[in-house]
Amino acid sequence: MSRQFVVALEPEDFEALEKVATLARSVERAWLKEARDKEGISFLRGKAASQARARVRARLAGMRQAGKLAGTRDLVLARAIRAELKARKMLGEYPPVPTEHVGAPGRPVGAGPQHYGRGEEDPTTLTARLAVRLPDDLGEQLVRAVHWKNASVVEALWEWQERWGDGPEVVMREASRNGMGGSLLAFLVASMASRPDPDSILQRAELQAQIITTGDIIRSAVHRLL
Repeated sequence: MSRQFVVALEPEDFEALEKVATLARSVERAWLKEARDKEGISFLRGKAASQARARVRARLAGMRQAGKLAGTRDLVLARAIRAELKARKMLGEYPPVPTEHVGAPGRPVGAGPQHYGRGEEDPTTLTARLAVRLPDDLGEQLVRAVHWKNASVVEALWEWQERWGDGPEVVMREASRNGMGGSLLAFLVASMASRPDPDSILQRAELQAQIITTGDIIRSAVHRLL
């Protein structure tokens, strides 16, 4: 069983990752050739050949499990993601993610532009897309760890939102999306929106900076590899 994640990356990081994965594949292939040669597989037939190939597969699985070989990009990344989680002290036991939050659409609460390679008005620099399949246990660990690490921060952000609302800028953006961007009604509604004081704006920014996404973890794992 495996779990897929799709992550935005810098194009240069994606290309460098492909080179790392290619090198890892070549190392594994060289190991496989040596292991098969030692078993003399090319000279065996029938049951003897089948048993020899099974021994090689078992040894390969053990080498992969030990992190000594990683012949696919997914395996290379899985090893780096596990190391990243360990470095962040996120390999502990976490409860399952509450049902109402499983597969929730959209961005995680508080995940602003800084998590997607851009500023408020700047185009993203994370234009490459990386699809990675992780072993089910590692994928679940990643999702649970991220959810529970964010839980208290998300709660504080919801409290901030209840206190200050969307603010005039968000109200105007919503009005624009609904085709009322320049209308008198939109300006009136925006003018009545709550305006947080500078300290409150700073507090929200500090909370948002603490949010961690699965994409953040995977991108950090890629940087760890590179």
